Amino acid sequence: MRMRALITSGALLSVVVAGPALAAAASEVATFRLTAVVKTVCRLEFNGMSAPQSTDIVELGQLMQLCNSRSGYRVTMSHPANMGGATLVLGGQTIPLSNGNETVIVDENHAALRVSDAELHLNNAQAPLSSLSFRIEPKGAIF
Repeated sequence: MRMRALITSGALLSVVVAGPALAAAASEVATFRLTAVVKTVCRLEFNGMSAPQSTDIVELGQLMQLCNSRSGYRVTMSHPANMGGATLVLGGQTIPLSNGNETVIVDENHAALRVSDAELHLNNAQAPLSSLSFRIEPKGAIF
């Protein structure tokens, strides 16, 4: 019986001691904010380009796009003019090429890492592969 009384008094003592400390902590509010700026990185790579299997379809392999710009990024394909009949199939999406020298093939509004299969369907358009180029550009502020 005596042991039980000690435990009960000990429990009451901790509640009484902890009570004011908790009340004081609850009245104080602190805010902590951590901000970091990292370098903007945008990369574009083709992996596994193979020789054309036909005169009309060129398998470009996998296109890896990486850009950490929080405002997004744009991928542009430069090509000879008057390739309006040709299309780029990127990740199952068909993108018609413009009659000019450039076509925007990806326009994202957020940072992303994407890997997509890419094929160029010439559709009787004439273009040497050496005349094709791709670039990636971040949108918004660059750090």
